Amino acid sequence: MNRILKTCLIGLAFYVLLLWASVGLLKPRIELQLNEKLISELDDIGDICEGFSFELSGRDCSITGGVYNELDRDQIINSIRLIDGIRKIDDGLSIIPLKNPSISLTRLSESSWKLDGRVPAGDAASQLTQIFARAVGSGADLQTDLQDESNLADLPPYSKIESLFIEFRKLIPNISGLKFSGKSLAMIGKSFSEDRRDQALNSARTQMSDHGYKIIDEITILPPTDEPNFQIADSSNEILVSGLLKDFSFKDRIFDLIRQTDEKKTIKDELLMGDHVRNAEWGPSLARIIPAFVAEVDKLKLNLSSESIFISGIVEGDEKKRSLEQLAEQSFEGKKGSFKIVNELVVFVPPKKASLTMSWAEDGSFNVQGLLSQRDLYEQFLLATDDEIKDKNKELNNKIKLEENVEEAPWVQRMTTLVAPFIAAVQWGALSVRGDEVALEAEVLDPVSGDVLRAMVEKAFPVPDYKRIIQISIAEPAGPTDDEITALEKAMTDTVIYFDTESSKIKAKEMGKIQPLVGAFLKVPGSSIALLGHADPYGDTDYNRKLGLKRCESVRDSLVELGVNDLLVEIEVKGESEKVVNGRKYESGRRVEFELR
Repeated sequence: MNRILKTCLIGLAFYVLLLWASVGLLKPRIELQLNEKLISELDDIGDICEGFSFELSGRDCSITGGVYNELDRDQIINSIRLIDGIRKIDDGLSIIPLKNPSISLTRLSESSWKLDGRVPAGDAASQLTQIFARAVGSGADLQTDLQDESNLADLPPYSKIESLFIEFRKLIPNISGLKFSGKSLAMIGKSFSEDRRDQALNSARTQMSDHGYKIIDEITILPPTDEPNFQIADSSNEILVSGLLKDFSFKDRIFDLIRQTDEKKTIKDELLMGDHVRNAEWGPSLARIIPAFVAEVDKLKLNLSSESIFISGIVEGDEKKRSLEQLAEQSFEGKKGSFKIVNELVVFVPPKKASLTMSWAEDGSFNVQGLLSQRDLYEQFLLATDDEIKDKNKELNNKIKLEENVEEAPWVQRMTTLVAPFIAAVQWGALSVRGDEVALEAEVLDPVSGDVLRAMVEKAFPVPDYKRIIQISIAEPAGPTDDEITALEKAMTDTVIYFDTESSKIKAKEMGKIQPLVGAFLKVPGSSIALLGHADPYGDTDYNRKLGLKRCESVRDSLVELGVNDLLVEIEVKGESEKVVNGRKYESGRRVEFELR
């Protein structure tokens, strides 16, 4: 029994030894195969795992290293599990934090920028290049040197980076750059305004608060460099405001004061604003004088600086000028010393009304007088008047004055067109124009010429543009003198027209007697002529009466041709009944005598 047991034990020990020897010889071969599979499968994990290593113990695998997230860990473990022959995986991987990207945008010159840094692999470099190229402007030069790297943490959204930079440049025009480093954002630049700097920093904090970024202030506050100044130039329909100020609220206040004072005029704004400008210490003084000067001064010019105020324009009356001067002195009283008030306000003198009168004087001279400012119109009127008077052989008496401060008188040209009809139609009287007032008072020779003159004046100076007063009368005919009556009576007595036998035709010699008689007759209005027709005693009595009538008709026709109204001529046929007239013995009975009626 013992022998059998001993034999069995010896056999079992031999089998175990044989099995151990077999396993010992097979294990290195299995590990070698698994090692080769692991190396082949995990060839690319260096991009997602730092310091990766593995160790095989038979079919068991232990791994160590550092990954950036759980997804990378799971990818490595799943890749090992897919290897045929691996039985157990001992996970020794640790999670390591991602490296932070870095971006630096630096301004090299006014229109040149440089963008560099480390950004996550992918499209980050191209996206950032595009947004900063848009932000700096198409005319600027952007140099780019961005490096793609893996295992970098994500940047904030590109849209936020772009809007942050645009807002930064808007608030801080003198920007030097931006710098993303780790979890901090440095804002670099220069500003004259602490308020604008704070606005830029607060805006960045608001946009970056969700991404854990710390905002670093590298904005330098500069002292103001430029002196403020202010100008107003008032024209006919607009007020030009220009200059250089710092405070926008002060600008708004000044503009409101101008609008409230003169609502009709538009404001042309050329007033520049900037934080580089020093505070306007004279601001309250300017605000005090603006309403009065804008309201009371025509063509106002105001120029205000730290050293002086210059004021010019036109005011109505000395009292208004003194009042404005006192207001300026009181308003700027605290700035006495080197500060100067230059006041060149001018008192407005209303222009005199232009006037012009043409008239016939009692002595027969033609007078022109008035007040004008336009020499060309004056010379044009005088030339037309002088030409007309020369044709009438009359004297021109010129008393027209030329002065500067006189209203324009475009109506002088209309007055010039009335010179000829006035001279021709008017016996005495005057036509005058003063401003918009027209007066015509005249006596004309006949109603027709009076109506024509009235119509021409009304057309030249129509209502309601002009106020008119027109009074025209017709001249009464003048009575004859005693000498003219005596001359006519003598002509009537002395004039006798003789005819040939049996003829009623007036001979040329006899016609010469009629013209002087007509001249004398026309000078004595209200008289009439009786023609007495005679014949010699030869022939039939009835025939002689008819012949005497024909002779009277011939004389009457001659009188009418020379201007005598036929209604003023009577015919009385004597025939051969009277051989002697007024005690005078006749040469011949063949005659026509004249009698004043």
